[in-house]
Amino acid sequence: MKKKIRKSLLSAAIMPVTAIAVGAAVPSAAFAQATNPCAPAAGPVNPCAPAAGPVNPCAPAASPAANPCAPAAAPAAKSDAPMATGLYDVASKAKEAPYGNMMPNIVVNYLRATPFIGTGGNVDPTGIDTLATLGFKTVVNLNTAEQGATTEGALVQKAGMTYVNIAVSTKAPTSEQVAEFAKVAEDPNNYPILLHCESSNRVGAMWALYRASKGVPNEIAIEEGRTVGLKSREPAVRKMLGMPPA
Repeated sequence: MKKKIRKSLLSAAIMPVTAIAVGAAVPSAAFAQATNPCAPAAGPVNPCAPAAGPVNPCAPAASPAANPCAPAAAPAAKSDAPMATGLYDVASKAKEAPYGNMMPNIVVNYLRATPFIGTGGNVDPTGIDTLATLGFKTVVNLNTAEQGATTEGALVQKAGMTYVNIAVSTKAPTSEQVAEFAKVAEDPNNYPILLHCESSNRVGAMWALYRASKGVPNEIAIEEGRTVGLKSREPAVRKMLGMPPA
């Protein structure tokens, strides 16, 4: 009787250990599926699969985000011949008109109104080729046909320059003539320009009216006109600008 009681007690002691061992041997995925009917079934274990390597916290991301400090893409190549953007844009590569009174025997009273526009009086017909050699691309003549404008035009074109005749027959250029000159003066493709008449008096009148049309104060526009030749035509210019007599 004592032997049977001891055997029963020993069996009872062993049973929980076996149950625990069996429970511990159940794979976690299978256990999860048994617990959660919606959990995916555990896949078969691949004994040849490489062991998972440790995660490297310093490894770069597969697709790095854009770097806000990265340099922008290179801009499109610029033209090899940048043009001037204004009458005084000396930083451009546009050719400038000659300095000072460098042509006493070619252009009477020669001066520079801006880096790209030379001014003066009559042009010696024998010196027109020299104007082209000095780099002038355009000649604007304010004289009339009776004052030789037509003859000069043929010579200028033969020398390879552009010729523009704005015949000023009144004391001061008209508003339409000032607008016509503005189109020529503000086109960098025409630089450098020679603007001339007989003595440079009409040139001064044209320059003063042109500058005033661009917002330059009237008194300053008159002074600029005087610098390049404005004399006897000043009263007519002042009248056009609505200014009192000098």
